[in-house]
Amino acid sequence: MKHTAAYCWFMLFLAIMLELTGTSSMKYFTMQGGSEGYITMISCMLLSYFVLSKAVVRIPISLAYAVWEGVGLVGTVCIAWSVFHEPMPPLKLLGFFVILSGLAMIKLGTSLPEKEAASHDS
Repeated sequence: MKHTAAYCWFMLFLAIMLELTGTSSMKYFTMQGGSEGYITMISCMLLSYFVLSKAVVRIPISLAYAVWEGVGLVGTVCIAWSVFHEPMPPLKLLGFFVILSGLAMIKLGTSLPEKEAASHDS
């Protein structure tokens, strides 16, 4: 099966959503006193890695992993703030912008060789 770039980006997005679900469920169910959170967390994290492996068919691993971890981290902190009422000091917000800026730089740096390769192929 040939994986298109759009399919691989969708798989990366799905991997991030699974990571966020796993991490959030661990926190939620642990607060409730049950072990369901661990089962959900392990299942979601395993699926997340599997789906991430589908994404790296067309997306460079350095970019895919950086996006997966970076967006997952920012998403986890946002969920922690909005759902679990964890504090959001200004320094944490600055950290988000640094992470997102770094992701943008990695993406731009990864895209340049692809554009150069395409121009050489013409």
